[in-house]
Amino acid sequence: MGTPAPMTRQEIIHKWAAYLIALLLIGLLDYYALGQTPIALPLLMPSAAVAAGTLEGPAFGAAYGFFAGMVMAGFGHESVACLAVLCFAGWLTGIIAQNVLRRDFFGHMICAAGLLALWEAWQVWSRYRAGVASLEVLAQVALPELGWSLAFSLPVYWVMLFCCVFFGRIRNEE
Repeated sequence: MGTPAPMTRQEIIHKWAAYLIALLLIGLLDYYALGQTPIALPLLMPSAAVAAGTLEGPAFGAAYGFFAGMVMAGFGHESVACLAVLCFAGWLTGIIAQNVLRRDFFGHMICAAGLLALWEAWQVWSRYRAGVASLEVLAQVALPELGWSLAFSLPVYWVMLFCCVFFGRIRNEE
């Protein structure tokens, strides 16, 4: 089996269009549909950045993480700093998936769990230092959010895998 042929410009445009449509749908689900439910609001954008890095590699993961951060900041969930954080997370996930873990669901879940746990720890710690609430109260918010974020990492991965199989790296490698 030889090396795959490079993607044509049209294939690259289709790939990015598919992934950006998926990002828009994930954002609408996260902020409009799930925001109306009584569950803690899951963090789907970091899971999307991790999935892109896992499936497509570090360069694509970094670029996609930037767009995921734009969506997250645009919906008002976090500050503009999340652009850099998700860009770095997508890049680092891509490197880890290529060199350490497998580029599959398990690699995605390990990286997503790590990123989401660090994200929640940072949220709790920064709010605790600012005197917003006690650690117990902050943990009562962060732990359900972490659980729901991990639960929704599976459907996010499936959406991203669909894009990868029909428009991205996996399609190009066949």
